[in-house]
Amino acid sequence: MEFKELKLREELLRILEKRNFSTPTEIQEKAIPVFLDGQNIFGKSGTGTGKTATFVLPILQNIDTESKKVQAVILAPTRELALQILETINILSSHIPNLKTASLIGGMGIVDQIKKVKISQIVVGTPGRVADHLNRKTLNTQNVKTVILDEADEMLKMGFKNEIDLFFKSIEQKVQVGLFSATTTPKVLELAQKYMGEYTFVEIKNEVKVNDNINSEFVYTTNKNKEIILINFFMAKKPKKAIVFTNTKSHTEKIAKNLNSFGFKSVVINGDKKQSQRSASIRRFKSEEFNVLVATDVVGRGIDIDDVDFVINYDIPKENEQFIHRIGRTGRNNKMGDTISFVSTKEALRQVKDIQKHYQIKIHEITDEEFMKEIDESLRIAHIEPYESRDFRRGDDRRNSRGRDNGRNRNFSKSNDWNKNSRRRDGYKKKTNNDSEKTYARKSRNFEDKENFSSKESFGDKPKRSYGDKPRSRSNNNFGDKPKRSYGDKPRSKSSENFSDKPKRSYGDKPKSRSNDNFKNKPKRNFDEKPRFENSEIISDKPKRRTTNSIKKKNN
Repeated sequence: MEFKELKLREELLRILEKRNFSTPTEIQEKAIPVFLDGQNIFGKSGTGTGKTATFVLPILQNIDTESKKVQAVILAPTRELALQILETINILSSHIPNLKTASLIGGMGIVDQIKKVKISQIVVGTPGRVADHLNRKTLNTQNVKTVILDEADEMLKMGFKNEIDLFFKSIEQKVQVGLFSATTTPKVLELAQKYMGEYTFVEIKNEVKVNDNINSEFVYTTNKNKEIILINFFMAKKPKKAIVFTNTKSHTEKIAKNLNSFGFKSVVINGDKKQSQRSASIRRFKSEEFNVLVATDVVGRGIDIDDVDFVINYDIPKENEQFIHRIGRTGRNNKMGDTISFVSTKEALRQVKDIQKHYQIKIHEITDEEFMKEIDESLRIAHIEPYESRDFRRGDDRRNSRGRDNGRNRNFSKSNDWNKNSRRRDGYKKKTNNDSEKTYARKSRNFEDKENFSSKESFGDKPKRSYGDKPRSRSNNNFGDKPKRSYGDKPRSKSSENFSDKPKRSYGDKPKSRSNDNFKNKPKRNFDEKPRFENSEIISDKPKRRTTNSIKKKNN
């Protein structure tokens, strides 16, 4: 089947022909006629199957460019995927006049979005920002005819169910819904049943397929050795475009800093970057202003970048499917691509075996020593001095005070006959032990070839100086015969005078204090002359307080 048989408008066929797209993919062939017929559709397919054009072409076929109302809304889980969908729309609609689009994603100015959404027919956004516009009442859904949920399983996994519910509650009219998902989990099926009712199910078998143009290698190494392998790899291969994936945001900054220090222009994309920074970084990477893109999985899905030579997995992703998305960034448009993945833990090794089995990938497995041997050979031919990290080279075989290696010596070495005498930038050279394991130690300094450091001449015939006639220093004088001072003739100080003959004061004539007076002769008070009161009560004009007991006595 060809696109001409799908009865698409002339503007679409013209751009498809210009882009050398004549034959639809499997999902396009099955789903586009269903879309054009106005039916709801559930498409089970992964990335790389052409599903974006599957729903974009029918939307562009039915769009009314004379109306300035929003007629189609496409929801995507990530900002990058939303921008990629928007780019596809702009490409396929380049020959359709008066078509306006708007992207509603986080990290971008909301004021500009409000202005654009008022005049756009198609809106692409993430559930969070779309819900924000609905709460602000800046997105009008009264004229929406088509709703697309792209990668619905990912949106549910990311916790966007409430935002999706809010969006569908804002739509009162009947709309055509297209749901696309790589999996059919119970939550996805529940979502489809809730908002689509009856729908046509289209499934693409073996949707996750690794491109045959991709050559994959797994390198068994340690975390310390990753840096050395990565830098030497770039020095040997010098790729025009390469993407380095890692699992953490901190690693992206560190890797990019190291690569930049060696002259490889690198740019970072991670979750901490603003959307404007991400977009600018991808644009500069596409234009080859930067050679290396260091990123987390934020760009693992939905980013279309051509002519990527290498994809390097600095860390193995946590999910197997994410590994397929990563390596899918290379080997596009019938071009060859290479991927290198570092395996440094037993858990990562088990995951690699599972990926090989599940996706039937042919993977070349080598050790870090074998890989470095290949790289060093390339560097030797190119007359480039390899790089070695001082900490790694000295630390691999370093043992602690108890003779243990602390898990550092984890090399997978099989041979040690390469570049034994090569000199390194940091003054280290390799040496070989009796156990055929490669170790690294500080290179001994040799100054024999320098004039100022030639061996000293022999002065055996030079008379030695005699110090017998040298006067002794004052510090060495012997003061043992110096008479010691006698303090017997020293007058005693005044403080040492004896006042034993001083008359002591007599206190007998001192008058006694008044506090010591004897009051025994003081007459005691006689209370017999005090008048007694009746009933032994004190007469007072103050009213007596009535208590509960007094009231009871009175009543009795």
